[in-house]
Amino acid sequence: MAQHPAHAQNHLHPDKPPPVEIEKALNGGTYPTTRERLVEAARSNRADTEVVAVLNQLPDQHYDSASAVMKEVSRLH
Repeated sequence: MAQHPAHAQNHLHPDKPPPVEIEKALNGGTYPTTRERLVEAARSNRADTEVVAVLNQLPDQHYDSASAVMKEVSRLH
């Protein structure tokens, strides 16, 4: 029997939130941007603490797009 999507877990990286949650946290952001602004945007969007923690782990650099952010997120261990 398949698990209900609301109860699904990220088994590849259980300590990392699902990418869709990070994308939601960045909704409405403007680019280029910095890690600090990404964290501020996530907090403004009431992101979970796990999402904010992941964004805080990103390299301190400029990001040209949400896809650039997600690419860096995917590199985190």
